[in-house]
Amino acid sequence: MPITTDPERLARVAGELGAAINALEEGKRVRLPVIQHADAAGLTMIMHAELDDAIEDRSAEAAAEGLHIACSAGCSGCCVSPVLVTEGEAVTVVEWLGLPANKEIKEKFLVAYPAWKQGIGDAATAIEKARGNDELRAAAMTLKRKAVMCAFNREGLCSIYDARPARCRTTHALEDNTHCGAESDGKVKYFEHVRTQETFAQQEPMRAALHHAMRKTDSLELLPSAVARLLGNSAPGRNEPCPCGSGKKYKKCHGA
Repeated sequence: MPITTDPERLARVAGELGAAINALEEGKRVRLPVIQHADAAGLTMIMHAELDDAIEDRSAEAAAEGLHIACSAGCSGCCVSPVLVTEGEAVTVVEWLGLPANKEIKEKFLVAYPAWKQGIGDAATAIEKARGNDELRAAAMTLKRKAVMCAFNREGLCSIYDARPARCRTTHALEDNTHCGAESDGKVKYFEHVRTQETFAQQEPMRAALHHAMRKTDSLELLPSAVARLLGNSAPGRNEPCPCGSGKKYKKCHGA
């Protein structure tokens, strides 16, 4: 099923989730509605569009103040940072990868994923099991210093740019990327933009509701891990042709 774009259907699904959110906030016990993956992706893409609109305002306001947001195509300093995603965001990437036009992107991710997983090692478990901000911050820094590039990064570019998670969209640096990357010293400068921050915060309950409706756990996963799980971690067999197009068997190419 393609990503849902029918506004009436999405409004109905959002309404059901909104009612559940309100009931939970009132302390009531409710059964969250069953959410189809195509609908979750449709709602998430709408939230992404709203967030992107706020981010465009952020860029314009920064420029009006004589400030420069350094992020641009080819700059991937933040792509070694761990990104934990809700189930709705992971599902959105999977549904987007399922579109015929994105078949090659999906295949290249499946090729890159095993090396990414091996590169991060036990750091993934540490960050996903972290409790409290201090533990999470320490685990995230440990993983970031491993400098393992996101499995969706292709030659400095985000291959899932249109479907990337909300935190990837809001991340930015002012003036230059000197303090980004694996050796970041925590001195990255940001542009405080009220509309972007409020939009992100207002969307959080819906992201959380989608997460709990589709996955019965509070735990979040790293983006590549969540997508691989939803795809069934379907790397090609060792004797199958490597999806990179080399003409070699997977075991003698990217599976080596």
